[in-house]
Amino acid sequence: MRRTRDRAPTIRAQLTRIVLIPSLCFLALWLVVAAVGTVRAVQLTGAVSQARDGARAYAEAANELRAERRLSVVHLGLRERGVADDQLHAALDGQRARTDSALAEAVGTAARTRTTGDAAVDRGAAAVEETPASVAELRTDIDERATGRDEALMRYGDVLDAVQDATIALIHSTDGGENLTDAVLTQELLGARSDFARADALLAGVIAAGEMSYEETAHFTYLTAAYRDALESAGPAMHPTVRARYEDMLDLDSWGRAERLSRGVVTRPPIAEAGAEEGEPAVGPASAAWNTDIEVTGIEWDGSSAAAALVLDGLARAQTERTVDLAWSAALLRVSLGVAAAVAALGMGVAAIAVVGRSSRRLTDRLARLREQILDRDEDLPDILERAQRGQRVDVHEELPLLDECGDDEIGQVAEALDSAQVAAVEAAVRQAEIRRGANRAFLGVAFRNQTLVQRQLRLLDEIEYHEQDPEALRRLFRLDHLATRARRYADNLIILGGGQSARRWRHPRPLVDVLRAAIAETEDFERVRLTSAPRALMQGQVVEDVVHLLAELIENATQFSPAGTPVDVSCTPVVDGLMVEVEDRGLGMSEHGYAAAERTLSQPPEFDVMAMPEDPRLGLFVVARLAGRHGVRVWLRPSPYGGTRATTLIPDTLLEPSENTVPEPAPPVPAHGPTGTVAPPDQGPTGPPPPSDHGPATPVPPPVRAPEDPVPEPAWRPDPAYADWAGAPRGTAHTHPYPEHPSGPQAAHRTPPGGDGER
Repeated sequence: MRRTRDRAPTIRAQLTRIVLIPSLCFLALWLVVAAVGTVRAVQLTGAVSQARDGARAYAEAANELRAERRLSVVHLGLRERGVADDQLHAALDGQRARTDSALAEAVGTAARTRTTGDAAVDRGAAAVEETPASVAELRTDIDERATGRDEALMRYGDVLDAVQDATIALIHSTDGGENLTDAVLTQELLGARSDFARADALLAGVIAAGEMSYEETAHFTYLTAAYRDALESAGPAMHPTVRARYEDMLDLDSWGRAERLSRGVVTRPPIAEAGAEEGEPAVGPASAAWNTDIEVTGIEWDGSSAAAALVLDGLARAQTERTVDLAWSAALLRVSLGVAAAVAALGMGVAAIAVVGRSSRRLTDRLARLREQILDRDEDLPDILERAQRGQRVDVHEELPLLDECGDDEIGQVAEALDSAQVAAVEAAVRQAEIRRGANRAFLGVAFRNQTLVQRQLRLLDEIEYHEQDPEALRRLFRLDHLATRARRYADNLIILGGGQSARRWRHPRPLVDVLRAAIAETEDFERVRLTSAPRALMQGQVVEDVVHLLAELIENATQFSPAGTPVDVSCTPVVDGLMVEVEDRGLGMSEHGYAAAERTLSQPPEFDVMAMPEDPRLGLFVVARLAGRHGVRVWLRPSPYGGTRATTLIPDTLLEPSENTVPEPAPPVPAHGPTGTVAPPDQGPTGPPPPSDHGPATPVPPPVRAPEDPVPEPAWRPDPAYADWAGAPRGTAHTHPYPEHPSGPQAAHRTPPGGDGER
């Protein structure tokens, strides 16, 4: 019966691995995706934070640069007119200081934003970092009168464009808030604010210079048209809060005055007619020239444009802050979603693992219960089969109740199949046991009838021997008696192999030497057997017949598998646990495989089954194993130093009766024989043969131990008179058996009679 090893993999572990590994892989993948999303969201929050700080710093620097540009252009315009304004110069110097401070903060912010890894942000930051040098160079050119108003306006515009581009790059790095519309709208409003500021500076410089050229008029017209178009296109796309500020800006008086003044500059008459002096008549046709005069004063423009610029700057800043705030909210949402997704994935993974564990535990519990029930059945099956073989009644359905694992799934189907298979197998085994018992009963019936006939034949031979006076006829009768005794032993073999017991029993202990002689007498070539030693001991009567039968099988086996001219020695020696009987021949022996097979047969008596018998059946070892196992006798087969086989039999103390003298006795001396080998018994008179006996012929042949047929009582043991002097023979006397020579001559070496044992 197969048992599960302690470290063997279980189905539960295999199911858990099958389901858990994909689940854990999916969970790990989901956690990685969630972690990557969370990390990107965190990075986005950092980018939004940098965008907010950078936009504020850049916006502050841009405002200071616009103020410095306006003052510088006004300063250049006054210088073109040859007007010196110390107050304006002082204001310009102060503005430059404020610009330097704002640019320094912007440069520091640009250095921090270059760590984001965005190429546009890095380019904008690099441009901002170069701004102080460009502004310083421009200031030098202005102070050294190396540049005019147009060039200064253009160069300041380039610096402001770089700052504006850096701001727009930061805003775009935040993914544009809710959508790209916010980022684009912010870019348009910043562009409108830049165009308005440039137009404001241009007009302020023109007012300071006192005239406006055609190029300046065209530039101013382009700038005013650009910011108006930008505001008109951005208005519908603005968020309601930003649109409200835009509408409020349009309703402001300052914004309206600035618009009217700028439109007046753009719509003034482009051509101015030049005539004679006032009061003088025109001499010739009027001459036409570009109208450089503007009807806007510095006070009017400064009073309206400054307030309008502040409002427009507030509108652009509001849109920028809204875009950054939306990007910040989106980043926080992404972080929250990433964390929530990771937590949800972890929770779902734990729940999935719990469900898988519960399902696998439920499945494996069912399998474990089914396994325990099957193992319990396996433990009960040997007992059921053993009782069936002993002939007890076995109800298969009662002994093997149905497994309680009921279900429509595969486990339930397996349980049902096991029920059917085990019940069918046990029913087949019970039927086979019943068939075997029937066959054994028939087998034993035939064997008992044969034994009865042989026993009656022996009794008839005893009567004939008792009345026979002719020595030659008596000799032949003794041979016939010996053959019948062997036939009775073969009938006993059939009874023993069929599971029965011989009917012959002794009630009183018998001497061991008589037991050994009886075993020798039941063999065919008994004249070759030499009993070398036998201790003075008594054997229990109920085991005498089985021990005689066991030893006779071993002795006959030795005589059959040894040359005809060689002796077979039988010796008996007392040992610690009982008596050791050794039967040694001088034959060819057996191979190692043969000794191993004989050892298995003798150590584990097999069930006698004709179907399991080999093609060449050898029943001797089967009979010996059965008899030895019945009484606790141990038998070994070992190679003999003489080249044959030594059969050692250990008869335990439990089969012996207490005896005062256990010293081994030598075999009896060789008596004198006549030509026919017969010896006259001392109690036989001249007028008749000895009285009949139940143990064999009245010849010197050792009589077999045989029980009378019922209801005849058991006779007393009467050893042959020819052996009467064996007990008193001196120890160590060499002798041969006084058996009459077989009339058919010496036995052939290695002869195997029909039905006899082959290999031991």
